[in-house]
Amino acid sequence: MKNNYKNFNFLNYIAAVILVILCIVQIVPDTSVKAETAENTGDITEIHTAAELVKASENQTGSYRLMADIDMTGIDWTPWDFSGKFDGNGYTILNLSVTKTNRRTMKTYDGNRKEYDTYGAGLFGILSNADVSGLNIKGARIEVATNNHCFAAPIAGLCNNSNISDCIISDSYVSLTDSAKMWGTGGIAGFGSGNLDNVSTDVTLVCIDTDKQVKDEQFMGGAYAAGFLNIRNCKINIDGYDSDHGYVHDGGLVGMYMVYPYDLSLTYAGEVLNNEVYGQITFYEDNTDRRAYCKANMGEVMNWTYAYSGFKYDFDANETFDYSVTLLPEKCDNPVYNDTVTEPTVTDFGFTTHTCQGCGYTYNDKYTIYKEYKDDSEEVTSPDNDMNMSDDSFGVTKKKDNHVIPVLVVILLTVVMILLIVRYIQVRNQRKRRRRHRRR
Repeated sequence: MKNNYKNFNFLNYIAAVILVILCIVQIVPDTSVKAETAENTGDITEIHTAAELVKASENQTGSYRLMADIDMTGIDWTPWDFSGKFDGNGYTILNLSVTKTNRRTMKTYDGNRKEYDTYGAGLFGILSNADVSGLNIKGARIEVATNNHCFAAPIAGLCNNSNISDCIISDSYVSLTDSAKMWGTGGIAGFGSGNLDNVSTDVTLVCIDTDKQVKDEQFMGGAYAAGFLNIRNCKINIDGYDSDHGYVHDGGLVGMYMVYPYDLSLTYAGEVLNNEVYGQITFYEDNTDRRAYCKANMGEVMNWTYAYSGFKYDFDANETFDYSVTLLPEKCDNPVYNDTVTEPTVTDFGFTTHTCQGCGYTYNDKYTIYKEYKDDSEEVTSPDNDMNMSDDSFGVTKKKDNHVIPVLVVILLTVVMILLIVRYIQVRNQRKRRRRHRRR
Protein backbone atom coordinates (compact mmCIF):
# COMPACT_ATOMS: atom_id res chain seq x y z
CA MET A 1 0.00 0.00 0.00
CA LYS A 2 2.85 2.38 0.73
CA ASN A 3 4.35 2.06 -2.75
CA ASN A 4 0.94 2.45 -4.38
CA TYR A 5 0.37 5.62 -2.35
CA LYS A 6 3.67 7.05 -3.54
CA ASN A 7 2.86 6.13 -7.13
CA PHE A 8 -0.50 7.79 -6.76
CA ASN A 9 1.08 11.05 -5.49
CA PHE A 10 3.64 10.96 -8.26
CA LEU A 11 0.98 10.57 -10.94
CA ASN A 12 -1.00 13.44 -9.43
CA TYR A 13 2.10 15.60 -9.61
CA ILE A 14 2.57 14.82 -13.30
CA ALA A 15 -1.12 15.56 -13.96
CA ALA A 16 -0.75 18.90 -12.17
CA VAL A 17 2.26 19.79 -14.34
CA ILE A 18 0.27 18.95 -17.50
CA LEU A 19 -2.65 21.09 -16.29
CA VAL A 20 -0.36 24.07 -15.66
CA ILE A 21 1.11 23.74 -19.14
CA LEU A 22 -2.35 23.67 -20.74
CA CYS A 23 -3.41 26.75 -18.79
CA ILE A 24 -0.33 28.68 -19.91
CA VAL A 25 -0.95 27.71 -23.54
CA GLN A 26 -4.52 29.04 -23.28
CA ILE A 27 -3.51 32.42 -21.87
CA VAL A 28 -0.68 33.16 -24.30
CA PRO A 29 -1.94 36.20 -26.25
CA ASP A 30 -2.19 36.02 -30.04
CA THR A 31 -0.94 39.42 -31.12
CA SER A 32 0.09 38.56 -34.65
CA VAL A 33 -3.19 39.87 -36.11
CA LYS A 34 -4.43 42.34 -33.50
CA ALA A 35 -1.30 44.47 -33.84
CA GLU A 36 -2.26 45.45 -37.39
CA THR A 37 -6.03 45.91 -37.18
CA ALA A 38 -8.30 48.51 -35.63
CA GLU A 39 -9.53 47.63 -32.17
CA ASN A 40 -13.17 46.63 -31.82
CA THR A 41 -14.90 48.03 -28.76
CA GLY A 42 -18.37 46.59 -28.78
CA ASP A 43 -19.86 47.51 -32.14
CA ILE A 44 -17.47 50.45 -32.68
CA THR A 45 -14.16 50.04 -34.49
CA GLU A 46 -11.48 52.37 -33.15
CA ILE A 47 -9.08 53.97 -35.64
CA HIS A 48 -5.63 55.01 -34.40
CA THR A 49 -3.51 55.26 -37.57
CA ALA A 50 -3.62 56.14 -41.26
CA ALA A 51 -3.28 52.45 -42.06
CA GLU A 52 -6.38 51.64 -40.03
CA LEU A 53 -8.34 54.44 -41.73
CA VAL A 54 -7.39 53.07 -45.16
CA LYS A 55 -8.42 49.59 -44.03
CA ALA A 56 -11.75 50.87 -42.69
CA SER A 57 -12.55 52.50 -46.05
CA GLU A 58 -12.79 49.03 -47.60
CA ASN A 59 -16.12 48.61 -45.76
CA GLN A 60 -19.32 50.34 -46.82
CA THR A 61 -21.00 49.98 -43.43
CA GLY A 62 -20.08 49.96 -39.75
CA SER A 63 -19.40 52.28 -36.83
CA TYR A 64 -15.99 53.92 -36.46
CA ARG A 65 -14.32 56.25 -33.97
CA LEU A 66 -11.06 58.17 -34.34
CA MET A 67 -8.72 57.77 -31.36
CA ALA A 68 -5.87 60.03 -32.52
CA ASP A 69 -4.98 62.79 -34.95
CA ILE A 70 -4.12 61.17 -38.28
CA ASP A 71 -1.62 62.46 -40.83
CA MET A 72 -2.54 61.32 -44.36
CA THR A 73 0.62 62.64 -46.02
CA GLY A 74 1.73 60.41 -48.91
CA ILE A 75 -1.64 58.64 -49.36
CA ASP A 76 -3.67 59.27 -52.51
CA TRP A 77 -7.07 58.76 -50.94
CA THR A 78 -9.92 57.00 -52.75
CA PRO A 79 -13.21 58.61 -51.62
CA TRP A 80 -15.10 56.29 -49.27
CA ASP A 81 -18.68 55.26 -50.15
CA PHE A 82 -20.21 54.83 -46.72
CA SER A 83 -23.47 54.03 -44.94
CA GLY A 84 -22.81 53.98 -41.21
CA LYS A 85 -21.53 56.09 -38.33
CA PHE A 86 -18.21 57.89 -38.20
CA ASP A 87 -17.28 59.61 -34.93
CA GLY A 88 -14.31 61.94 -35.27
CA ASN A 89 -14.19 62.13 -31.46
CA GLY A 90 -12.74 65.66 -31.71
CA TYR A 91 -9.62 64.46 -33.56
CA THR A 92 -8.22 65.79 -36.84
CA ILE A 93 -7.46 64.24 -40.22
CA LEU A 94 -4.47 66.17 -41.60
CA ASN A 95 -3.22 66.58 -45.17
CA LEU A 96 -5.96 64.59 -46.90
CA SER A 97 -5.13 64.36 -50.60
CA VAL A 98 -7.81 63.44 -53.16
CA THR A 99 -7.11 63.38 -56.91
CA LYS A 100 -9.80 60.95 -58.08
CA THR A 101 -13.49 60.28 -57.69
CA ASN A 102 -15.19 57.39 -55.96
CA ARG A 103 -16.07 54.16 -57.81
CA ARG A 104 -19.88 54.42 -57.75
CA THR A 105 -22.45 56.95 -58.91
CA MET A 106 -25.53 58.53 -57.36
CA LYS A 107 -28.48 60.06 -59.22
CA THR A 108 -28.46 63.85 -59.20
CA TYR A 109 -30.52 66.33 -61.15
CA ASP A 110 -30.50 69.99 -62.12
CA GLY A 111 -33.18 72.65 -61.78
CA ASN A 112 -35.05 71.19 -64.75
CA ARG A 113 -35.17 67.74 -63.08
CA LYS A 114 -32.88 66.23 -65.67
CA GLU A 115 -31.04 63.28 -64.11
CA TYR A 116 -27.33 62.52 -64.15
CA ASP A 117 -25.21 59.60 -62.93
CA THR A 118 -22.75 61.50 -60.78
CA TYR A 119 -19.49 60.73 -58.96
CA GLY A 120 -18.26 62.20 -55.68
CA ALA A 121 -14.88 63.32 -54.33
CA GLY A 122 -13.90 64.09 -50.75
CA LEU A 123 -13.14 62.09 -47.62
CA PHE A 124 -16.39 60.35 -48.55
CA GLY A 125 -17.56 59.86 -52.11
CA ILE A 126 -21.17 59.01 -51.24
CA LEU A 127 -22.66 59.28 -47.76
CA SER A 128 -25.95 57.38 -47.73
CA ASN A 129 -28.10 57.22 -44.58
CA ALA A 130 -24.93 57.99 -42.64
CA ASP A 131 -23.86 60.05 -39.64
CA VAL A 132 -20.56 61.93 -39.43
CA SER A 133 -19.87 63.87 -36.22
CA GLY A 134 -17.04 65.45 -34.24
CA LEU A 135 -14.61 65.31 -37.17
CA ASN A 136 -11.93 67.91 -37.93
CA ILE A 137 -10.32 68.15 -41.38
CA LYS A 138 -7.25 70.34 -41.76
CA GLY A 139 -5.13 71.06 -44.81
CA ALA A 140 -7.14 68.90 -47.24
CA ARG A 141 -6.21 69.21 -50.94
CA ILE A 142 -8.96 67.90 -53.20
CA GLU A 143 -7.83 68.46 -56.79
CA VAL A 144 -9.83 66.42 -59.30
CA ALA A 145 -9.89 66.66 -63.10
CA THR A 146 -12.58 64.60 -64.85
CA ASN A 147 -14.98 64.42 -67.77
CA ASN A 148 -17.73 62.87 -65.62
CA HIS A 149 -20.59 64.49 -63.74
CA CYS A 150 -19.04 65.15 -60.34
CA PHE A 151 -19.32 67.02 -57.05
CA ALA A 152 -16.35 67.62 -54.74
CA ALA A 153 -16.19 68.78 -51.11
CA PRO A 154 -14.00 68.16 -48.04
CA ILE A 155 -16.34 65.80 -46.18
CA ALA A 156 -18.62 64.32 -48.87
CA GLY A 157 -18.99 64.82 -52.60
CA LEU A 158 -22.49 63.32 -52.56
CA CYS A 159 -24.89 63.08 -49.63
CA ASN A 160 -28.11 61.08 -49.46
CA ASN A 161 -30.23 61.54 -46.34
CA SER A 162 -27.17 61.88 -44.12
CA ASN A 163 -26.15 63.98 -41.12
CA ILE A 164 -22.93 65.96 -40.70
CA SER A 165 -22.56 67.65 -37.31
CA ASP A 166 -20.06 69.31 -34.97
CA CYS A 167 -17.25 69.28 -37.55
CA ILE A 168 -14.48 71.79 -38.28
CA ILE A 169 -12.89 72.16 -41.73
CA SER A 170 -9.92 74.50 -42.00
CA ASP A 171 -7.26 75.54 -44.51
CA SER A 172 -8.72 73.25 -47.16
CA TYR A 173 -8.65 73.57 -50.94
CA VAL A 174 -11.18 72.04 -53.34
CA SER A 175 -10.57 72.31 -57.08
CA LEU A 176 -12.71 70.59 -59.72
CA THR A 177 -11.80 70.78 -63.41
CA ASP A 178 -14.62 69.34 -65.50
CA SER A 179 -16.22 69.23 -68.96
CA ALA A 180 -19.45 67.47 -67.99
CA LYS A 181 -22.99 68.85 -67.88
CA MET A 182 -23.59 68.57 -64.10
CA TRP A 183 -20.90 69.37 -61.55
CA GLY A 184 -19.77 71.60 -58.70
CA THR A 185 -17.92 72.16 -55.42
CA GLY A 186 -19.00 72.73 -51.81
CA GLY A 187 -17.34 73.81 -48.58
CA ILE A 188 -18.76 70.90 -46.54
CA ALA A 189 -20.70 68.65 -48.95
CA GLY A 190 -21.39 68.66 -52.66
CA PHE A 191 -24.90 67.58 -53.64
CA GLY A 192 -27.74 65.84 -51.87
CA SER A 193 -30.03 65.81 -48.86
CA GLY A 194 -29.76 65.62 -45.08
CA ASN A 195 -28.57 67.90 -42.29
CA LEU A 196 -25.59 70.15 -41.60
CA ASP A 197 -25.48 71.16 -37.92
CA ASN A 198 -22.85 73.22 -36.12
CA VAL A 199 -20.21 72.86 -38.83
CA SER A 200 -17.57 75.50 -39.59
CA THR A 201 -15.54 75.57 -42.77
CA ASP A 202 -12.67 77.72 -44.00
CA VAL A 203 -12.18 76.66 -47.60
CA THR A 204 -11.00 77.76 -51.03
CA LEU A 205 -13.26 76.52 -53.85
CA VAL A 206 -12.27 76.45 -57.53
CA CYS A 207 -14.40 75.41 -60.52
CA ILE A 208 -12.82 75.27 -63.99
CA ASP A 209 -15.01 74.47 -67.02
CA THR A 210 -12.94 73.02 -69.88
CA ASP A 211 -15.65 72.64 -72.57
CA LYS A 212 -16.93 75.87 -74.13
CA GLN A 213 -19.45 74.00 -76.27
CA VAL A 214 -21.36 72.33 -73.43
CA LYS A 215 -23.81 74.60 -71.60
CA ASP A 216 -23.23 72.97 -68.29
CA GLU A 217 -25.09 73.26 -64.99
CA GLN A 218 -22.39 74.36 -62.54
CA PHE A 219 -22.78 74.87 -58.78
CA MET A 220 -20.67 76.30 -55.95
CA GLY A 221 -21.66 76.83 -52.32
CA GLY A 222 -19.85 77.57 -49.08
CA ALA A 223 -21.92 74.96 -47.23
CA TYR A 224 -22.94 72.77 -50.18
CA ALA A 225 -23.25 73.15 -53.93
CA ALA A 226 -26.82 72.03 -54.66
CA GLY A 227 -29.66 70.05 -53.14
CA PHE A 228 -31.78 70.10 -50.00
CA LEU A 229 -29.74 69.87 -46.81
CA ASN A 230 -30.88 71.70 -43.69
CA ILE A 231 -28.20 74.17 -42.57
CA ARG A 232 -28.24 75.12 -38.89
CA ASN A 233 -25.65 77.01 -36.83
CA CYS A 234 -22.94 76.78 -39.48
CA LYS A 235 -20.11 79.26 -40.03
CA ILE A 236 -18.69 79.62 -43.55
CA ASN A 237 -15.47 81.28 -44.70
CA ILE A 238 -15.27 80.96 -48.47
CA ASP A 239 -12.79 82.09 -51.10
CA GLY A 240 -14.35 81.01 -54.40
CA TYR A 241 -13.19 81.12 -58.05
CA ASP A 242 -15.48 80.00 -60.86
CA SER A 243 -14.62 79.98 -64.58
CA ASP A 244 -17.66 78.70 -66.47
CA HIS A 245 -19.01 78.59 -70.02
CA GLY A 246 -22.47 77.41 -69.08
CA TYR A 247 -24.87 78.35 -66.29
CA VAL A 248 -23.46 79.56 -62.97
CA HIS A 249 -25.27 78.85 -59.67
CA ASP A 250 -23.07 80.13 -56.84
CA GLY A 251 -23.84 81.11 -53.25
CA GLY A 252 -22.14 81.84 -49.98
CA LEU A 253 -24.33 79.13 -48.43
CA VAL A 254 -25.76 77.16 -51.37
CA GLY A 255 -25.42 77.32 -55.14
CA MET A 256 -28.93 76.00 -55.82
CA TYR A 257 -31.46 75.24 -53.10
CA MET A 258 -33.94 72.63 -54.36
CA VAL A 259 -35.88 69.65 -53.09
CA TYR A 260 -34.02 66.37 -53.35
CA PRO A 261 -35.17 63.72 -53.84
CA TYR A 262 -38.12 65.05 -55.81
CA ASP A 263 -41.49 63.51 -55.04
CA LEU A 264 -44.77 65.39 -55.61
CA SER A 265 -46.55 63.14 -53.12
CA LEU A 266 -44.38 64.40 -50.25
CA THR A 267 -44.35 67.76 -48.49
CA TYR A 268 -40.88 69.06 -47.69
CA ALA A 269 -40.05 71.75 -45.14
CA GLY A 270 -36.42 72.74 -44.79
CA GLU A 271 -34.48 74.81 -42.27
CA VAL A 272 -31.78 77.42 -42.88
CA LEU A 273 -31.20 78.84 -39.39
CA ASN A 274 -28.54 80.91 -37.59
CA ASN A 275 -25.77 80.69 -40.18
CA GLU A 276 -22.86 83.03 -40.97
CA VAL A 277 -21.05 83.58 -44.29
CA TYR A 278 -17.83 85.53 -44.79
CA GLY A 279 -15.69 85.86 -47.91
CA GLN A 280 -16.21 86.17 -51.64
CA ILE A 281 -16.78 84.38 -54.94
CA THR A 282 -15.13 85.68 -58.11
CA PHE A 283 -16.77 84.24 -61.25
CA TYR A 284 -17.64 84.62 -64.89
CA GLU A 285 -20.36 83.10 -67.03
CA ASP A 286 -19.26 82.91 -70.65
CA ASN A 287 -22.76 82.42 -72.03
CA THR A 288 -25.03 84.71 -74.08
CA ASP A 289 -28.09 83.11 -72.45
CA ARG A 290 -26.94 84.33 -69.08
CA ARG A 291 -28.17 83.46 -65.58
CA ALA A 292 -25.13 84.32 -63.44
CA TYR A 293 -26.57 83.55 -60.04
CA CYS A 294 -24.29 84.51 -57.16
CA LYS A 295 -25.55 85.69 -53.76
CA ALA A 296 -24.45 85.66 -50.16
CA ASN A 297 -27.04 83.05 -49.18
CA MET A 298 -28.47 81.01 -52.10
CA GLY A 299 -27.59 81.50 -55.74
CA GLU A 300 -30.92 80.20 -57.01
CA VAL A 301 -33.90 78.93 -55.02
CA MET A 302 -36.14 76.28 -56.58
CA ASN A 303 -38.13 75.51 -53.43
CA TRP A 304 -39.36 78.12 -50.98
CA THR A 305 -40.81 75.85 -48.30
CA TYR A 306 -38.24 76.35 -45.57
CA ALA A 307 -37.70 78.25 -42.33
CA TYR A 308 -35.10 81.00 -42.70
CA SER A 309 -33.70 83.22 -39.94
CA GLY A 310 -30.60 84.49 -38.16
CA PHE A 311 -28.40 84.95 -41.26
CA LYS A 312 -25.22 87.04 -40.87
CA TYR A 313 -22.83 87.77 -43.70
CA ASP A 314 -20.02 89.87 -45.09
CA PHE A 315 -19.80 88.59 -48.64
CA ASP A 316 -18.81 89.89 -52.08
CA ALA A 317 -20.00 88.54 -55.44
CA ASN A 318 -17.39 89.60 -57.99
CA GLU A 319 -18.35 89.03 -61.63
CA THR A 320 -15.66 89.46 -64.27
CA PHE A 321 -15.88 89.45 -68.08
CA ASP A 322 -12.45 88.41 -69.28
CA TYR A 323 -13.25 84.88 -70.41
CA SER A 324 -9.71 84.21 -71.63
CA VAL A 325 -8.34 83.67 -68.13
CA THR A 326 -8.81 80.91 -65.60
CA LEU A 327 -9.80 82.38 -62.26
CA LEU A 328 -7.55 81.18 -59.43
CA PRO A 329 -6.59 82.48 -55.99
CA GLU A 330 -3.04 83.19 -57.16
CA LYS A 331 -2.91 86.04 -59.71
CA CYS A 332 0.49 85.28 -61.22
CA ASP A 333 0.78 83.11 -64.34
CA ASN A 334 3.86 81.38 -62.94
CA PRO A 335 3.79 81.97 -59.19
CA VAL A 336 7.00 81.61 -57.21
CA TYR A 337 6.55 80.95 -53.50
CA ASN A 338 8.57 81.65 -50.41
CA ASP A 339 8.07 78.98 -47.76
CA THR A 340 8.05 79.46 -44.01
CA VAL A 341 7.86 76.48 -41.65
CA THR A 342 6.10 76.79 -38.30
CA GLU A 343 7.02 73.97 -35.94
CA PRO A 344 4.29 72.13 -34.00
CA THR A 345 3.76 72.73 -30.30
CA VAL A 346 1.98 70.85 -27.55
CA THR A 347 -1.24 72.73 -28.36
CA ASP A 348 -0.96 73.49 -32.10
CA PHE A 349 -0.10 71.67 -35.30
CA GLY A 350 2.92 72.75 -37.30
CA PHE A 351 2.53 73.85 -40.92
CA THR A 352 4.24 75.41 -43.92
CA THR A 353 3.17 78.84 -45.17
CA HIS A 354 3.57 79.52 -48.89
CA THR A 355 3.61 83.17 -50.04
CA CYS A 356 3.68 84.17 -53.71
CA GLN A 357 6.49 86.64 -54.42
CA GLY A 358 4.44 88.38 -57.10
CA CYS A 359 0.79 88.70 -56.00
CA GLY A 360 1.18 87.99 -52.29
CA TYR A 361 -1.30 85.10 -52.26
CA THR A 362 -0.65 82.90 -49.25
CA TYR A 363 -1.82 79.51 -48.03
CA ASN A 364 -0.87 76.88 -45.44
CA ASP A 365 -0.37 73.13 -45.88
CA LYS A 366 1.89 70.23 -44.79
CA TYR A 367 0.54 70.11 -41.26
CA THR A 368 2.60 68.22 -38.69
CA ILE A 369 1.85 66.69 -35.29
CA TYR A 370 3.89 67.40 -32.17
CA LYS A 371 6.26 64.42 -31.98
CA GLU A 372 5.59 63.54 -28.33
CA TYR A 373 2.04 62.61 -29.34
CA LYS A 374 3.35 59.80 -31.54
CA ASP A 375 3.45 56.25 -30.17
CA ASP A 376 6.94 54.81 -30.57
CA SER A 377 5.54 51.29 -30.88
CA GLU A 378 3.48 52.16 -33.94
CA GLU A 379 5.18 54.78 -36.06
CA VAL A 380 4.09 56.18 -39.41
CA THR A 381 6.93 56.04 -41.91
CA SER A 382 8.39 58.98 -43.79
CA PRO A 383 5.91 60.88 -45.97
CA ASP A 384 8.29 60.43 -48.90
CA ASN A 385 7.81 56.64 -48.92
CA ASP A 386 6.06 55.12 -51.94
CA MET A 387 2.52 54.31 -50.82
CA ASN A 388 1.93 51.85 -53.67
CA MET A 389 2.12 48.83 -51.41
CA SER A 390 -0.05 46.06 -50.11
CA ASP A 391 -3.06 46.82 -47.91
CA ASP A 392 -1.26 45.78 -44.74
CA SER A 393 1.82 47.99 -45.12
CA PHE A 394 0.77 51.66 -45.17
CA GLY A 395 3.76 52.87 -43.23
CA VAL A 396 2.93 51.19 -39.92
CA THR A 397 5.58 49.43 -37.86
CA LYS A 398 4.26 46.14 -36.45
CA LYS A 399 4.16 45.83 -32.69
CA LYS A 400 6.98 43.76 -31.16
CA ASP A 401 6.33 40.09 -30.47
CA ASN A 402 5.50 39.95 -26.75
CA HIS A 403 4.72 36.23 -26.30
CA VAL A 404 8.27 34.79 -26.51
CA ILE A 405 8.67 34.39 -22.73
CA PRO A 406 5.41 32.42 -22.19
CA VAL A 407 6.39 30.09 -25.03
CA LEU A 408 9.79 29.44 -23.42
CA VAL A 409 8.05 28.65 -20.13
CA VAL A 410 5.82 26.12 -21.90
CA ILE A 411 8.86 24.46 -23.50
CA LEU A 412 10.73 24.32 -20.18
CA LEU A 413 7.80 22.78 -18.32
CA THR A 414 7.32 20.24 -21.09
CA VAL A 415 10.96 19.14 -20.76
CA VAL A 416 10.58 18.86 -16.97
CA MET A 417 7.46 16.74 -17.42
CA ILE A 418 9.25 14.40 -19.83
CA LEU A 419 12.18 14.00 -17.41
CA LEU A 420 9.79 13.23 -14.55
CA ILE A 421 7.98 10.61 -16.59
CA VAL A 422 11.29 8.99 -17.57
CA ARG A 423 12.41 9.01 -13.94
CA TYR A 424 9.11 7.49 -12.87
CA ILE A 425 9.53 4.64 -15.36
CA GLN A 426 13.09 4.03 -14.18
CA VAL A 427 12.03 3.83 -10.50
CA ARG A 428 9.18 1.48 -11.31
CA ASN A 429 11.45 -0.86 -13.27
CA GLN A 430 13.98 -0.92 -10.43
CA ARG A 431 11.26 -1.93 -7.98
CA LYS A 432 10.12 -4.74 -10.26
CA ARG A 433 13.66 -6.11 -10.46
CA ARG A 434 14.01 -6.00 -6.67
CA ARG A 435 10.76 -7.93 -6.21
CA ARG A 436 11.90 -10.64 -8.64
CA HIS A 437 15.25 -10.86 -6.84
CA ARG A 438 13.54 -11.38 -3.45
CA ARG A 439 11.35 -14.17 -4.80
CA ARG A 440 14.42 -16.07 -5.90
